[in-house]
Amino acid sequence: MRDLLAAFEHGPVPYGDDGKKVRGVVAKCGAPRCLTEISLPVNNQMAGAKGMDNVVEWQFIARKLQAKGWHVGKSATAHRCPDCFRKAKFAAIQKAREGSEMVSKQEPTPVQVVDNTREMDRDDMRLIYGKLNDVYLSDKVGYGQGWTDERVSIDLGVPRAWVRQVREKFFGDEKSNEDIRALIKEGNNVLAQVREFAPELRRLIGIADKIERQLLELEKVLK
Repeated sequence: MRDLLAAFEHGPVPYGDDGKKVRGVVAKCGAPRCLTEISLPVNNQMAGAKGMDNVVEWQFIARKLQAKGWHVGKSATAHRCPDCFRKAKFAAIQKAREGSEMVSKQEPTPVQVVDNTREMDRDDMRLIYGKLNDVYLSDKVGYGQGWTDERVSIDLGVPRAWVRQVREKFFGDEKSNEDIRALIKEGNNVLAQVREFAPELRRLIGIADKIERQLLELEKVLK
């Protein structure tokens, strides 16, 4: 059985605020010309594990790195950092689209198109979640300036519906700085109009009070 733990470099890695060295692993992106690497502390209780325990430890390490947006392979050259993983997925989608367009151009007769769009898997969700975590500021503010569901979907090369699904589940409504600026502008316009008409409104209220008092006096005379 392949030693899956050989996919990582083993040695002391910094841990905690004080940077204390503890047992851990280093994963390096296997994409050409990419120098990105990441260190991960590993529980000392797993040290010296053999056989199937190595598989368990590899799964533990893989889950931790995948949560950070990494694609974890079973060899050192198969790892991909979040940026390279995203680019690879986008390139694969583009290639599939181009292939589909070439087939459609070669087919002279109409054909029935069957919707075989695949469902979002956990890797897709982690990829989208990581991007939203960077560009979605809060549930009150929404997206940072310039970001929308559409832009995130284009940046990641994934369907917009997937982005909307992850955003609605974990973050909030699709709001942006532009929306907030528009609300502020509208609110200031309303306040300006209220201030402009306030003196006239006070005058009319005074007249209404005077008429009301006169009506009360007339009602007393009639009784």
